[in-house]
Amino acid sequence: MSRNSAFTSSYNRALRIALIVGVVAGLISVAAFFLSERASFFQAYLFSFMFWTGISLGSLALLLTHILTGNRWGLAIRRITEAAAKNIWVMAVLFVPLIFGIPTLYAWARPAFVAANPTAQLQTWYLNVPFFIGRAVFYFLVWILLAYFANRFIARRARVAAGEPLPAGNQGFSSAGLILYTLTMTFAAVDWTMSLQPFWSSSVYGLIVIMSQLMTAIAFGVLFLNLIPSLSLGKKWIYKTTPIPYRDLGAMMVTLIMSWAYLAYFQLLIMWAGNIPHEVTWYIARTQGNWSFVAIFIALFQFAIPFLILISSKARHSLRVLAWMGGTLLFANLVNVFWEVKPAFYSSFSISWLDFTVPIAMGGFWVAGFLFALIRRPALTALEEQAIDPTLQPVKSAVSDGLQLKPE
Repeated sequence: MSRNSAFTSSYNRALRIALIVGVVAGLISVAAFFLSERASFFQAYLFSFMFWTGISLGSLALLLTHILTGNRWGLAIRRITEAAAKNIWVMAVLFVPLIFGIPTLYAWARPAFVAANPTAQLQTWYLNVPFFIGRAVFYFLVWILLAYFANRFIARRARVAAGEPLPAGNQGFSSAGLILYTLTMTFAAVDWTMSLQPFWSSSVYGLIVIMSQLMTAIAFGVLFLNLIPSLSLGKKWIYKTTPIPYRDLGAMMVTLIMSWAYLAYFQLLIMWAGNIPHEVTWYIARTQGNWSFVAIFIALFQFAIPFLILISSKARHSLRVLAWMGGTLLFANLVNVFWEVKPAFYSSFSISWLDFTVPIAMGGFWVAGFLFALIRRPALTALEEQAIDPTLQPVKSAVSDGLQLKPE
């Protein structure tokens, strides 16, 4: 079997498995929805949606950053971020069921709640169902267009001969795209999760969500880099240059971990010091009872442990270590989103079996869409790599087709 045939067969098999997992877990979850678990279903659906959408949007932001700066760490995971960003349309489709759960999830969407709360009445100009849905449509339209044009710029860059300048407008587009992403994601975070408690607000909450998305996107990228050989596909399909910049990927992970932790701690410190009841109640609800153990888990596995391991230069040079940390960060972020959503509905710790089946179902569809997008793109070409890093010189390789690159 040829290398290309093995590649196609392996990825098609993985795609089919992901679809089967998504369909089976989805059917189980839908059955529970109709059998009386309506509230639990939508709660699980919301935090699952935020997690998987976060990987796609974080990948879009990393892709735009790579277009802007032309960095080598971005080149190493570029095919991965391209495919993950293309998955935004999948999440747009998966947003539709959430529309039917708006009155179940959001108190501001229930007329009785609004009528009984003067503060809620003042918020109705923004927090109302038609405007909420309209904003979501706008967000996804912006993100899908950004992903489309980012991939279009990448395809154009692939046709640039080594040594020639990149097409004009790339930097301007990526700069504007990053600004649009930051603004729209900030408002989306306010709409989808912060408004679960309509009397609570934070000026940095959107930035915390953005840092989480960037962190999970690069975590997914390095994890998938480590999984590529097990899918009958050598690492050089993604990145032909020797060596892969593991250290740079690790440094980016550390930077994003620190940025997320700083913003999260800054928010906690300001609100706790201010001691304003409607602000501190958000943290009280998430640190009382067994919720406190979840908070400790997040502090350990989304900050302390990955940070302490990745500050070691030796650890940052190992793709296996980076992959383990990537998997740890992905799971910790899933728990973090669960911790942000569920206490809005339960004062004491509560977990449903739907909190397992719904993320698995949505993940199955997300992974299937990701693999479908990935196999439709060719490997990075030698000229494409050299267009990013002119210090790489093309040389003939006896073990691979075409050209391989090596540093000068």
